[in-house]
Amino acid sequence: MKKLTTLIAALFFSFIVQGQSVLHYEFDNSLSEINGSGPVLNVLGDEGIYQQDTLGEVGDVRKWVYRFENNSGFQFDNAAADNFLGESYTIELYFVFDELTSWKRVVDWKNRKSDNGAYVYNGQLNFYPYVYSDEAPVVEGEYTYYVITRNGDDQTVKIYTDAREEIRFTDTNGDALPDGDNVVNFFHDDLAVPNEASSGAVAMLKLYNYALDSSQIKTNYDDLAGNLFFIGEHGKINTPVRIYPNPVADKLNLGLGNFEDNEVVTIRMVNALGLTVLKTETRGGQTVTVSLSSLALQNGIYLLFAESPTKRSSGKILIRR
Repeated sequence: MKKLTTLIAALFFSFIVQGQSVLHYEFDNSLSEINGSGPVLNVLGDEGIYQQDTLGEVGDVRKWVYRFENNSGFQFDNAAADNFLGESYTIELYFVFDELTSWKRVVDWKNRKSDNGAYVYNGQLNFYPYVYSDEAPVVEGEYTYYVITRNGDDQTVKIYTDAREEIRFTDTNGDALPDGDNVVNFFHDDLAVPNEASSGAVAMLKLYNYALDSSQIKTNYDDLAGNLFFIGEHGKINTPVRIYPNPVADKLNLGLGNFEDNEVVTIRMVNALGLTVLKTETRGGQTVTVSLSSLALQNGIYLLFAESPTKRSSGKILIRR
């Protein structure tokens, strides 16, 4: 699994750009879409619990996740979402399975009536009954960045883990499309061949009404910390911010020269529990100094995010006093 050394901010609230939209579920004590633009996810099987978990790929920062039991999960009601998932779409997940022997269901498009669909099979990816991947970066007990895309123009389905394409096939039978029930189930196995499921947890679900290309998926994966924590909009330009000194004891300088002059820039710091410990606004085109002395912050790693109406950035800060 990829270990990030640089955290670049990017997160997608629900947005509409030339007809392209995304729904984002972050599982912060809720199965609701964070912007209220999509339906609440329906519980399948036993109701799960919300808890904070350590996400090793983003600097061991903790985040709220939804933990589900074996053969349980949740359902996206596509009818209630006005057929948000059409012929073309993307499903973006960050999840962990506790056990990987044999088949473990990830996504079911046929409301449990068919064995066809997306699985992890002994650490390989599988879209049954058509294609298996080689060994994929899916490890028992470790979170995986997992993406499914379907392009309605040529019916191509692709599945990625950690931004690497593992599976590709032509979906001529529509197995990766919702059937007449018009729902998509996650982590809950079908009734045709039952008990192909694992307990686990999910930290993020994003649904796009279009197919992301490989470069966009790579950008999202490189921006994984921002994807999970940043509050902003898709389509903003990633830009560097100079952060010094680092490590820092008190006075933190932020070089915002890559932001537009006099543009409002929101600065936010997040601690290792995923909690915002500082939020302030300033102006772009300058270097600003942020005093940390009054915040009573403990020594350790913090994430810093900067966002303007047009640009976004992030970095990792070590406080050492």
